[in-house]
Amino acid sequence: MLIVEKILVKRKVIDISTPISPFTKIFPGDPEPVIESICTLENKGCVVSRLSLGSHTGTHVDAPSHILSNGISVDKLKLESLMGMALILDYSSLEGSLTAEILEKAFQDARVSEDISILLLKTKNSSRKQKGSEDINYQNNDYVGKKFGSTYLDESAASWIVEKKFKTIGIDSFSIDSFHSKIMSAHRILLSGNVNIVECLELSLVEVGVYFFLCLPLKIEDCDGAPARALLISYS
Repeated sequence: MLIVEKILVKRKVIDISTPISPFTKIFPGDPEPVIESICTLENKGCVVSRLSLGSHTGTHVDAPSHILSNGISVDKLKLESLMGMALILDYSSLEGSLTAEILEKAFQDARVSEDISILLLKTKNSSRKQKGSEDINYQNNDYVGKKFGSTYLDESAASWIVEKKFKTIGIDSFSIDSFHSKIMSAHRILLSGNVNIVECLELSLVEVGVYFFLCLPLKIEDCDGAPARALLISYS
């Protein structure tokens, strides 16, 4: 404990995970999260709950097996590839596809001196949370696509991320692909290029900059993805 306290002295830990509850917004068609009381203090002397939720509920990590027929499952991901120095880029003023050219310019403009291995994208989703979003009908695919799938990676951006040898890409929306994409090309390029994908991050109160990033998905054997706890450690 003393070692942890020494490491974190004068540093701020920021939880960027989306909470999981029966009210957590889900990708249309995914299982709705259910938390059911099984034991109570009154009848059993302890509290136990049954959890029912999809593997991509809340902040989660996509395993290669989510998209690739020969991809590994989430329990076989290398945890060291889900931690490291991360750069947050702010695209909350943009809509549509993010291209390699857009990412390259922002990365160069950031003028980071650290060895950045993780890229986190803040989009209009964060702006809406800051302002207080309206009542969204999450079962209406077209509506959700317009509201929460308006900023995404195109194939050139995904290829740029692989070429730059980033270990992980994270975003605050349901998907790094276009909401209406059928082939999910960005997913395919990234996962086949050994880049982890973290989605549904909570970045609304986080400023752009460089942080230490840590994301640990649940170790669920042979699963296509898993909810995760994602943290930033600020060095300022």
